[in-house]
Amino acid sequence: MKLRLFGFALLCGASTAALADPEHDRIAGERAAANAKLAEQERECATRFIVATCTEDARTEHREALKKLRQQELQLDDGGRRAAAEARRKAIAEKAQTQQARASDAVTDAPRVRVRRVAPAASAAANHPDQELASHPPSASAPGASRGAVERRNQEKFEARQSEARAHREAVQRRHAERAAKGKVAAPLPPGAGSAPR
Repeated sequence: MKLRLFGFALLCGASTAALADPEHDRIAGERAAANAKLAEQERECATRFIVATCTEDARTEHREALKKLRQQELQLDDGGRRAAAEARRKAIAEKAQTQQARASDAVTDAPRVRVRRVAPAASAAANHPDQELASHPPSASAPGASRGAVERRNQEKFEARQSEARAHREAVQRRHAERAAKGKVAAPLPPGAGSAPR
């Protein structure tokens, strides 16, 4: 496809170049004729008594002729650039359409993805791995009974952790009370030392 687009752009460029070449040749011929005319006029002016005025008039006429030819050449080049830009825009638009068509074909040809539904107990295990639901999956024979057993086990573990945390808090408070009774109160930290670096 890229080769075809490149060939199309090359063909468009070649056709505009083929059309432009005769015009460029004509302008180049007229420019050469204007230069030859200037040389002839300067030779003729050299034979006259007042050479400067004659030469200046010939050069002014020559500049005007070249100016007109340059304007024609600029218009011709501008038209060629516009044609090339239009061909490029068309090639880009065709490429975008083919890519869009391929993308839509790829979407329709893609295999269907099956979504697997996860059981509520398995999703809870994924969200809370510390509850060990994954290591004790409910059996297929008694789903209600084993789910209740898992919930009871989890509740017991939760209560055990709560009591451990309570015991730890009480131990820390006891140690602080003992230190305070012995007069070993910790000195406050200096300003700025209490905040951790970030």
